[in-house]
Amino acid sequence: MIHPAFIAFAKRPGLLLEHADAYTDLASAELDEWAARWKRHAVVCVAAAVLLALGLLLAGTAGLLLAALPLHAMPLPWLLWVIPGVPLLIGAGLGCSALAAKKQAPFTALRQQVSQDLATLKVLDDE
Repeated sequence: MIHPAFIAFAKRPGLLLEHADAYTDLASAELDEWAARWKRHAVVCVAAAVLLALGLLLAGTAGLLLAALPLHAMPLPWLLWVIPGVPLLIGAGLGCSALAAKKQAPFTALRQQVSQDLATLKVLDDE
């Protein structure tokens, strides 16, 4: 016995091409979304690393200034903590957001579509 899907494809040969074209469009859209998500993740990770490195550099400079100059001679000594603290806090926040970002498997919609199509073929086979 011939499967009903093969009969449908034999009657309408363009149907198989339309179906394959829809699969490629779905895969292309999913790939674009996945690549954009990874690019965004990479930019956040690089920004976090740069800000943390800058904060450590500024903290080291502040430590050297604190060791070299007397505290009472500085007009605004609290800036020695604030200036390195800002990039450190922002970098830590970006790093935490990059780690907490929801990881999603690629091509989930394509997998769901394939499983729906296979279920439809199974229903057609049972009829």
